[in-house]
Amino acid sequence: MKRWICLLLMIMLLCAAVLAQAQENRPLIVYFAVADNSEVDVASSASVVEYDGAAMGKISALAKMIADKTGADTISLDVDSVYPQDIMAVLDYAQDEQDRDHRPVILNPIENFEQYDTVFVGYPLWWYDLPMVTYSLFDDYDFSGKTIIPFCTHNGSRFSGTIGTIEDLEPDAIVIREGFTVSEWDILEAADDVNAWLEGLGW
Repeated sequence: MKRWICLLLMIMLLCAAVLAQAQENRPLIVYFAVADNSEVDVASSASVVEYDGAAMGKISALAKMIADKTGADTISLDVDSVYPQDIMAVLDYAQDEQDRDHRPVILNPIENFEQYDTVFVGYPLWWYDLPMVTYSLFDDYDFSGKTIIPFCTHNGSRFSGTIGTIEDLEPDAIVIREGFTVSEWDILEAADDVNAWLEGLGW
């Protein structure tokens, strides 16, 4: 009887170890969606699409596609800035943030950030640059030794120079230059391309 109890305990410990290892290797998706930080109802924002039966920001939809394929944990950055609804007003707001080198405060901390080896970082491309909250993210968290995989939406400029910017901000991280970028108008047709991209990265 004792032998069976010992065997059962060993199996339970092995299962716990396997689960812990799976959790440790699970990637993280961190993204900034202006729709989640807008002054209006998310469903009426120009930065929202209807995806998988729900209204969500365009970057949020890309994050969900990646999470569905990889099993990643996800977090949408909540900031102390409130962005306008109108797209032109948002761009003016973003330009002002850049001109002032303003770093919005991230209000929702990332729990257990140190446990993640791979971090997908998502953002809309604004004025050929990262949103300023992304600079806050790299200021606040230590990405040393982690693999950073960028993804973004754009209106014709693809990544512009933002992958190089991330490399400059995080010289001790591995930055995957083969990130995923898509026109914000093509989000709903992007799922197959996202899957193919992830498969090419080994996911």
